[in-house]
Amino acid sequence: MSSPLRSSAGRHTTAFYASFFMVSGVYMPFWPLWLANWGLSPAQIGLFTSLGIGIRVVAGLLIPALADRLDSRRNTIVVCCLFGALILISHLWISDAPVLLLATLATGACLASIGPIGEALGVAAARFHGFGYAPARGLGSVGYMIANLAVGTLIAIYDTQVALWWMVACFLVAAVLVRRHPGGRRVRGQIPPRMDEIRALVTNPVFCVFVAALSFTQASHAVFYAYGTIHWTSLGLSEARIGALWAAGVGAEIVFMITIGGALAGRLGPVRALALSGLAGILRWGGMMFDPTGWTLWPLMALHAFTFAIGHLGAMAFITRAIPARFGAAAQGAAAAMAAGLVLSLATAGAAWAYPRFGGLTYGIGLGMSVVGLVICVLLGRRWKGQPLAV
Repeated sequence: MSSPLRSSAGRHTTAFYASFFMVSGVYMPFWPLWLANWGLSPAQIGLFTSLGIGIRVVAGLLIPALADRLDSRRNTIVVCCLFGALILISHLWISDAPVLLLATLATGACLASIGPIGEALGVAAARFHGFGYAPARGLGSVGYMIANLAVGTLIAIYDTQVALWWMVACFLVAAVLVRRHPGGRRVRGQIPPRMDEIRALVTNPVFCVFVAALSFTQASHAVFYAYGTIHWTSLGLSEARIGALWAAGVGAEIVFMITIGGALAGRLGPVRALALSGLAGILRWGGMMFDPTGWTLWPLMALHAFTFAIGHLGAMAFITRAIPARFGAAAQGAAAAMAAGLVLSLATAGAAWAYPRFGGLTYGIGLGMSVVGLVICVLLGRRWKGQPLAV
């Protein structure tokens, strides 16, 4: 596979990833600040977030499936981007909390829909044009880091309104780029799937085992995402060091994907790549249970390349090999809705109960989920023999 930067299709795919990640790279860390400045209490922000998970699960399942059914992935993303930008702008005139909740849910639904369809386009573009998917995805993730750093700095200088306008601008850029996304061409003879065929896919026993393996290995990050910064602060780490540790994790993911990630995932195969992410989770979250504050934090953060990135690449490889191309967005949506939606939310709820009682030992939730994910990977290896699923 060639570098994505050596072809116009690879550069286009990378640019779309970067533009979309520049939205999510602001929405995740900074939108709660915007809501707080609007006037919501911490409890209300928590309520908005929890309700948002439900709508993201539903949207992540239905809208990518609809994009496949209509055979219109690019246009579906365009609509979601434009609608997302319009909803964000409408926040400027919202004065009632119930209306704000509806707008927040709508924005989350757009983001939850674009991600899986964008991944289906990215995988297809890499296959059609012969460039490496992993480097394109990794280079696109640089946009996430840029958004984190730039918007954090701009909010400190101005106010949280910067976050809103940044996301609006990046939504519009993504809408322009996806119109000619190189992964959107139709395969000759391909027939858009019927809804009963999509239902048959997402209820296929082997696909369900795959989704379970991905969900437990990826959602093992829940404790860290929810309480990592809070716990480090309680252990006496400075804000600067905490920021550097977060950047080290994302940086390790990017470097891994740009360099050896694709080759390693290809050598391992989908199931063993997912299993490696579970094994890395056992090491990472088991180590975090001991409340390290010294140099050992750096290799533990570098393991993000394996707890997240290798599992993600394994999942993309499974979908490429096991799922007919016409079901790509539906399969991506179902997997994301469970892994980044339902199972993640349940793990976060468990962490919310456990952390006040057990502190750093709460990382045991991530350890346990990694063990379960690894066991499910073994089951997946026994049930799937590398062939496309019958749908």
